[in-house]
Amino acid sequence: MPYPYNIELPTLVVRAHEQAERLGFPMMPQGRPIGKSAPTTTITPADGALLRALVAGYPAGRICEIGTGAGVSTAWLISGMLPNSSLLSCEINPELAGAAKSFFQEFQFVEIRAGDWSQALNAEEPFDLLFFDANIKEVLIDSDNWSRIASLVRIGGKIIMDDLTPLELWPSEWKDNIDYKREFCLCNPQIAGVEVRTTKNTVSLISTRIY
Repeated sequence: MPYPYNIELPTLVVRAHEQAERLGFPMMPQGRPIGKSAPTTTITPADGALLRALVAGYPAGRICEIGTGAGVSTAWLISGMLPNSSLLSCEINPELAGAAKSFFQEFQFVEIRAGDWSQALNAEEPFDLLFFDANIKEVLIDSDNWSRIASLVRIGGKIIMDDLTPLELWPSEWKDNIDYKREFCLCNPQIAGVEVRTTKNTVSLISTRIY
């Protein structure tokens, strides 16, 4: 097989992309242009395939997504889930949450909640895997919130964050920026984290809670 190879999209993901287009969320397979404004986009196929591979490692797992958006990442998670697993996805935008509830209504093991995750998840037990894709800077800018985020997953559970730019591709005007995703995943004593290059322009972070 020649490399790099094209990622085959599961049928549910194809349907989710069609829904996303209707909602105004285009797909940019290599990520958004670096240092330039762009519309809100769906998860890249490479990042979605990473989610699918990781979630498949949790048979009967309790999976959580913060930031349902147009539902493409939700579809990737579902495509990797094994029997007896469950997925809870939170979306702060009520219109997007409503669209996702309708789109995923055939999946009895999926729950879509409308509202801010910090309130919607207060009564939940720790999850096995969390895809955290919302309110990143606002939450992570204060390291006092790090323990709160980490506590959303059990010890040994994983937190995934995507849509980062490789550091060597940062424009010069970004040189003094703080990357709060990297700070949380790579400088957090509760977390063992690593960067994974998913396309030439994008990086995801995989982290495991260690205590």
